[in-house]
Amino acid sequence: MSEEDLKSHVDDIINALSEKSEKEVTREELEKELSKFIEYGVPIDQAKQTLINKFGGIAVLTSTGSSSERTLISDLQPNERSVNLLCHIITVNPKEITVKGDNRKIFYGILGDESGTIPFTAWNSDLDVEKGDVVEISNAYTRDWQGTVQLNLGDQMNIKKTDKDKLPESAFEAKEFKVKDLRSGLGSVDVTARILEINEREVNVSGETKKVFSGTIADETGKAQFTSWHDFKLKDGDVVRITGGYVKSWKGIPQLTFDERATVKKLDKSKIPKGDLKLTKMPIHMLIEKRGALDVEVEGTVIEIRPGSGVIMRCAECNRALQNGECSIHGKINGKPDLRLKLVVDDGTGSISSVLNKELTEKLLGKTLEECKKMNEDDLINEINKTLFARKISLRGNALGDEFGTSMIVKDTKLVDVDVKEEAERLSQELEELL
Repeated sequence: MSEEDLKSHVDDIINALSEKSEKEVTREELEKELSKFIEYGVPIDQAKQTLINKFGGIAVLTSTGSSSERTLISDLQPNERSVNLLCHIITVNPKEITVKGDNRKIFYGILGDESGTIPFTAWNSDLDVEKGDVVEISNAYTRDWQGTVQLNLGDQMNIKKTDKDKLPESAFEAKEFKVKDLRSGLGSVDVTARILEINEREVNVSGETKKVFSGTIADETGKAQFTSWHDFKLKDGDVVRITGGYVKSWKGIPQLTFDERATVKKLDKSKIPKGDLKLTKMPIHMLIEKRGALDVEVEGTVIEIRPGSGVIMRCAECNRALQNGECSIHGKINGKPDLRLKLVVDDGTGSISSVLNKELTEKLLGKTLEECKKMNEDDLINEINKTLFARKISLRGNALGDEFGTSMIVKDTKLVDVDVKEEAERLSQELEELL
């Protein structure tokens, strides 16, 4: 039994215990006792009911869940148990993972119904469903995964294929989205965009060589990456309507994926003029909420210059920054000098960390790497603080989100001159609106 399933069963037990129970028990104790029952081969329902009775609960649990009522995907919230769905498989993919030293096969993908879509993970290694199947799912549960509700199909869930006509036609209709609104877990999307860049490469899929096409799309609201598993004869500059794709993401950057099942129609290029594709500028809090974005601009004040800024040494083999003269991969090695900045920028709505390479650091400081190398470390840091700390700055690049927060890999930057009078008037007006 997976750790996620064990936690779900313990949640069921805790939920069934009476608040007035005279006996108190911790989650750790319940996990330990339930694990012992499972090791002895006691059926999971019997084990759970025994523990509920032992600690003062009265509910009776069944393997099919406490309710047979269907839930719409749009109504799902994190940490729900005994979830029952009627939906269709938009995507499903196998994945090999390692759990406590053992290799395990799981599945991940996207489910959809008439109300929306949701990403899922199935911990059952013999899941027998395909893209397009309509299924009835019972006894699933939900989790919060990096701000998104995700459905988990554990060992105790039931899944059964059923007739397609049980779902309304609207469940299969693609929904229209602007590029800025694309996010991981969306399925059956309808997007109109201009292709800014496209590249072709060959990959090996189950022993078969296939061509895959990837690049960047944009509309007037923003940019995203795309991957096509079919040759639609797309070219740079084409304006296309893509219907039937789905969205996943890498560190918050959305990626539209589609194949031969999608409909791709070329439109007149005037539909999205190239001049309309302006750089997307947004407040930092929006980047944090989106967990990332492709080629965006933010403005804010430098509130911290982090350690690791200034002249550093990099491994000549892999370009990693050296720590105490050592590379984490190649060990003790003669390094090559480099220059960088690690800044934290705040715009009043949120803060974001950023990394600037040698060229951008030289641009901001007005000094070359060679000039910085001639300065001692303290003098250089003082110069960086004098030049940048508490200054307003513009950053352009790719924003990436992970469990440590949101950061930006900067492609361009500049100091922003502040009109003190204009800024004072703006702040005064904001204060008046608050009073």
